[in-house]
Amino acid sequence: MFRYVYIWQTNGEAYWMYLTHVGRTSIAGFRWYGTGPFGFWIYFGLDLRRIDSFVCY
Repeated sequence: MFRYVYIWQTNGEAYWMYLTHVGRTSIAGFRWYGTGPFGFWIYFGLDLRRIDSFVCY
């Protein structure tokens, strides 16, 4: 928790998240939308079954 994580979902989406909660079946935190300086963070939750792979930094 409280780390930047790059997530690849099973549907092909990939994005950065800053994790604030890790539960038994889901995660939550702030997801980065957009590119470069034109992006923004938004609170977001995701079921663990939708994650294909991830990397923590």
